[in-house]
Amino acid sequence: MRDHTSRSRNPTPGTALGGMFPRSFDDEYVTIVRGDGPWIFDDDGNRYLDAAAGNQNVNVGHGRSEIARVARDQIERLEYTSSMLFANEPAMEFTEKISAFTPGGFEHTWLVSGGSEANESAMKLARQYHYERGNEGKYKVISRRRSYHGNTAGAMALSGFPARQTKMEPLFANFPTSVSGTPYRCEYCDGEGGRSCGIECANDIERLLQDEDPETVAAVIAEPVTGAANAAAFPHDGYFERIREICDEYDVLFIVDEVMAGFGRTGENFAIEHWDVVPDIITGAKGMSGGYAPLGGVMIHDRVVEPFRSLEDGFQHGHTYCFNPTSAAIGLAVLEYIDEHDLVENAREVGSYLRDRFDEFYQYDFVGDVRGKGLMLGVEFVGDRETKEPLAETGDEFRSLLFEAGLDNGIVTYPGGSHVGGDSGDHALITPPLTIDEALADEIVDRMHATFDNVGAELAD
Repeated sequence: MRDHTSRSRNPTPGTALGGMFPRSFDDEYVTIVRGDGPWIFDDDGNRYLDAAAGNQNVNVGHGRSEIARVARDQIERLEYTSSMLFANEPAMEFTEKISAFTPGGFEHTWLVSGGSEANESAMKLARQYHYERGNEGKYKVISRRRSYHGNTAGAMALSGFPARQTKMEPLFANFPTSVSGTPYRCEYCDGEGGRSCGIECANDIERLLQDEDPETVAAVIAEPVTGAANAAAFPHDGYFERIREICDEYDVLFIVDEVMAGFGRTGENFAIEHWDVVPDIITGAKGMSGGYAPLGGVMIHDRVVEPFRSLEDGFQHGHTYCFNPTSAAIGLAVLEYIDEHDLVENAREVGSYLRDRFDEFYQYDFVGDVRGKGLMLGVEFVGDRETKEPLAETGDEFRSLLFEAGLDNGIVTYPGGSHVGGDSGDHALITPPLTIDEALADEIVDRMHATFDNVGAELAD
């Protein structure tokens, strides 16, 4: 089996794609036809190590026959029923399983079709929670710069990610954003501030709350470990503990966006569990279904559920595919697979090993930072390591070079950026399936070394 030789491309960009409306008509696309565990295969038979786990969602690996059987059995039994009119057994069983997987106090989950929808739902839930308690003026949600919460109008308005917002402005609402609170490029220290800086970064949210008027703020939302907007960055210790205190003081809900980091990826069931903090709402998606179906969820603490228990008209929200029985059955099978194969512990142990090996990448002058938790790791690229100045080739040019060099070396990476001033900066996420062992972790590092060698040679020309 060839890994990466003689990869063919569509002869003309944007063609030979059937009736697809591609993300970019100017790009060429490799056609993937099969997956097996941590590997994917293109239509030329080339094999790639999927170090992005699809889109950070294929947590249990590709092609699991036991999950396919569950999907088929459920589709043959009951593929769909309306959640506005009926309950269904897979949704009941799955949400019960989720309640055992979450921190204490989360007994109820609202099931949706993906991460953007989960964050939209959380925003609306927070709004109605305050409304039902007589605080009708609370509607704003504070987020952070260098954050990403989804591509729908409301979720995009929450995001501190200018690169994905500019062409869509004016947004549904331009919600206020605080500092990101992460050590590398920290707004208050140069990465050495530790816990005291974490508290100071969190205090920026309190200042923002006061500026906006606490009586207008419904929630604060944050990714415990950041995904697309800042490649596996996480705040100083003390940050989330202080956020919890601030939210309690001002009667504001604390939402943690675990769309990417949840369901075991960081070596805990949920990334927020790396800190001694219990949020009010947890949103999840991606690894929730392992990529086998569109699925997301809003996990709601009992204290937030309480005002809704006595409402005749309930939560004023919903979509056609909420609580879909097929997606729920698949989600349950994936969560059972995670439990049965101890994948959270595996993510912690193999992730720690892989993170240690990532320090080798500092041998490349264009690598400024490596970071992450579990099997959610990031590499940030710079033109000058001392000043943290971004690459001169920053943007699509560099990210295309990185991705193509990865394919040439048989590995799928996830490049991103535009986190420095909204228009520069580059990084890559490495998020392999949670099933990998140390031998595959070594192979990831070897293939990334080869990729960086190629990238370095191109940058030197």
